[in-house]
Amino acid sequence: MRFLNSRKIAWGICIVGCLAAVISLLFLPDLIPMHFSNGVADDFSGKIQIFLFPVLEVFIAWLTGREKVKYVLTHSKAFWSDVQYNWMINGVLGFVLVTEFWVIYMALR
Repeated sequence: MRFLNSRKIAWGICIVGCLAAVISLLFLPDLIPMHFSNGVADDFSGKIQIFLFPVLEVFIAWLTGREKVKYVLTHSKAFWSDVQYNWMINGVLGFVLVTEFWVIYMALR
C-alpha cells in the first residue's frame, strides 16, 4: 500500500509517457493532430511535437516534488495529506498521459 501512495507512481507515469513518445515516433506520419474540436482534428503539427507531452509530465512531476511548491499546494485553502497530494498529482499526470495516447491513436488512425 505504501507504493500506491508514493511519488513512484508519478515518475512511472512519466516513464510510460516517454517510452510511448519514443516508440510512436517511429510509426507516426510527418503531421500529427494536435488540436481537436468535437472529436475532429483541426490543427496539425510535426511529429516531433509528440515529445511535448513527456516534457510536460516530467516538468509537473519535478515541480510538484519541490518542498516549497508542495507546502503551498497542501496548505493553501484545504489541508491535504501527503496521500491526497500524491493522488492529485497522479491524476494530472494521468490526464496528460491519456491525452498523449489519444493524439497517438488519432495520428495512426
